[in-house]
Amino acid sequence: MGQMTTTVHPQVSGPARRAPRLPEAWLRATLAGIEAAIISWLLVVVPTVASYVATAAAPLLGEASWTDAAAIGTGVWLLGHGAAVDVGEAGVVSLAPLGTSLLSAALVYGGARRARLRRPATASFALGGFVLSVLGLSAVVPGPAARPVVALVALVIGGAALVLALWRARTPGPAWWLRLREATPDWARAGVRGAWLALAALLALAVLVLAVGLVRGIVTVLELHEALAPGRLGTVVLLLGQLAYLPTMAVWSLAWLSGPGFTVGQGTLFSPSEVVTAPLPAFPVLGMLPEPGAPGLGLVVLVPVLVGAAVGAWLHRSRFQERWWQAALSGVVAAATLAVLGALLAVAASGSIGPGRLATVGVSAPSLAGALAWQTTVGAVVVLLALHPQVHDAVGRGSRALRARVSRTDDDGGEGSAPTPPSDSPE
Repeated sequence: MGQMTTTVHPQVSGPARRAPRLPEAWLRATLAGIEAAIISWLLVVVPTVASYVATAAAPLLGEASWTDAAAIGTGVWLLGHGAAVDVGEAGVVSLAPLGTSLLSAALVYGGARRARLRRPATASFALGGFVLSVLGLSAVVPGPAARPVVALVALVIGGAALVLALWRARTPGPAWWLRLREATPDWARAGVRGAWLALAALLALAVLVLAVGLVRGIVTVLELHEALAPGRLGTVVLLLGQLAYLPTMAVWSLAWLSGPGFTVGQGTLFSPSEVVTAPLPAFPVLGMLPEPGAPGLGLVVLVPVLVGAAVGAWLHRSRFQERWWQAALSGVVAAATLAVLGALLAVAASGSIGPGRLATVGVSAPSLAGALAWQTTVGAVVVLLALHPQVHDAVGRGSRALRARVSRTDDDGGEGSAPTPPSDSPE
């Protein structure tokens, strides 16, 4: 018998495949996001439940329980995350207390800093934990609460806070961001940064205007508060609720400072040049709304122009552009970016606080964007062109050429004119 042969096929070993691994510290990041959502929720719900417990024997509460109070507190918390809450006969409330939004953003930022997040991949777990927790807590409110919108707003709040935390940690951006940054002209990057500086300055001035309004209307505010007679704990809850809406009113103040103004109900207008009022809800903080002022009050719209001029001076000193047209474009980019940011703030600070005419409250985004665009463009571009050396040289050359032309004209006129002989007077 012949021997049986076995053929052995050669095995070619390829590169070893790495098993997918979770980023380092993913669990810590996820817990940081969950913690931020829960703490911000508790900071709103606990005072609401405490207020219910303190007044549980009041006949007006009827058969309401502490779970109903928790649902109300959750609804207020969700307003700051983009929800629209149905309050029965009182209609739908969708005006966001931006203080609640800022609270959540601050907690996400603080959690990311404590967790020492250094990579975008790890930060994404914190973002996922925050968004999913917000959606989970929204289940406390019965019925639909615009959950897709809530998820989107929570994504924006958490994402902005995490981007800021990563930037503070000096984390290098992803490759696509670095490529985009390198491909963007320097004058465009300078303009975007100038827009953020302008927005910070304008918001600071808006808060100052809001403080002046509070001082002027403090008597009305206190009268409205006393009329409600909320009690000690109710006073605390009412005060916290009004504090949550102060950032929203700061955006209204920005719209007033820029000229378009804002509305608190259909048919109303509060602007530097015109004030049209109507009956308003007895909310104490509304006692600080502007009243008709002096005829020259409309000149406050020049304040954003001055801010734009200051931004133009900063761009000239810190982000100097060699070409005059590049300098002008940096001012235009700053104005356009500021207009977009202002429109986003206007959308965030607008909504409804009840049925009928109270369904229209807040700022017109196109009006605010348009006002900020022209005001910043005028201020920034004029200063940038006035300070640029190329413009100085061009003006100097033009001035010298004009003087030379005038001089030649005078010389030609002097050479071509004949002396006038004296006239003989009759004897």
